[in-house]
Amino acid sequence: MEFNTFIDNEKTLELICNTSIREVILEHKTLSRMGRLNTKNLLALTDAALELGFSPVLQWDILLTENNFEISINILNNLPLSKFAAIRVQDIGAAEWMRNERSKIPIHFIVETGNHNLEGLLRWHEYFGQQLQRFALSNELPISSLNNYCHTLSVPCEILSAGRILLFYTPRKLLSNYKKSKNSLDFIEKILVPSDQQQRKFRTLENQHGTFMFHNKDLFLLDFIPELQNIDMKVMRLDFRHMEIKPEWIKKIDRLLESFDKQIVKSLKSKWPSKITRGFFCANRSDLAIDRIKNPHRKDHGENLVGCVVEAVKEKHLIILTRKSFHSGKSLLGITPEGRECIISTDSIQTTDGQPVSELESGSLYQVPHFKYVTPETLLYVCSD
Repeated sequence: MEFNTFIDNEKTLELICNTSIREVILEHKTLSRMGRLNTKNLLALTDAALELGFSPVLQWDILLTENNFEISINILNNLPLSKFAAIRVQDIGAAEWMRNERSKIPIHFIVETGNHNLEGLLRWHEYFGQQLQRFALSNELPISSLNNYCHTLSVPCEILSAGRILLFYTPRKLLSNYKKSKNSLDFIEKILVPSDQQQRKFRTLENQHGTFMFHNKDLFLLDFIPELQNIDMKVMRLDFRHMEIKPEWIKKIDRLLESFDKQIVKSLKSKWPSKITRGFFCANRSDLAIDRIKNPHRKDHGENLVGCVVEAVKEKHLIILTRKSFHSGKSLLGITPEGRECIISTDSIQTTDGQPVSELESGSLYQVPHFKYVTPETLLYVCSD
């Protein structure tokens, strides 16, 4: 296992020079969502990294439109791409261009905001072949999934191990009336505080590529290094772009790979400049929220459920869709979406074209006289004797 990290100046390069970190990610301000380097500075930093024995990787992770795709290609065609060990791409259009136009340059495929299923990743590996040399996986995957992915995929995997968690992105400029000017590449950062959650402060950043909102806590998985080593995770990404890096922190983090020390991790946690979280690493229970927001009155409460109301015309009729067969004449308990209980008689029940029936078949539509308070989506149960 190894660490990689972002660099945008020679000071950061010097800080990690005497560590085990060898791979550094460079971001051009036009090619990368968080990039700050122009072409001149990018090339100078790339050469400096190579001289110091680093392996520079170029990040091309913007959301591509026809316009900025052409701009990106013009920049890439004027860069000495052979100096980069790989190009990190997120947009599938960028990956396809690499496949067709730069097939000898390795691809690191960023799949953090999509392609979370293993079958999809296997298909992408099959499509891009040997050129695809790494997947940067989502931090929404728990360790059980990461374990499965790392042992099933035949390419190395990478995850964010320390840094900001992106919650929301839009290419729109939401913080200001952003106009193209000489300063249009500057970053604007604000802290947004929800009115009902004063303790949560979401850092929100805007630049030429759009608006980004981050979690109020940094992801911190350094205390799980032994577990990640056991599942054969190859790369742990360190993202210090939003904070001042202290040399002693880098040294402590670097030592964790060779000799894991809980006291070092505890010290790092106590000094981290923001609150931290392990996110979904141990378990992703985000699906539990779905049950909490579902209407409890729309849940199936037993075997007596025989249908639901699909149409209600006041003072005329109800149209019901049956889920089970039953005989007419039975009283039905209707539970409306609001939780109101109503008794519905089926003594006078007909098909939708007005033919009386004595036996109702599953999966068919029938009409009965309208009953007060009954609305569409009311569930119907056979009353117990």
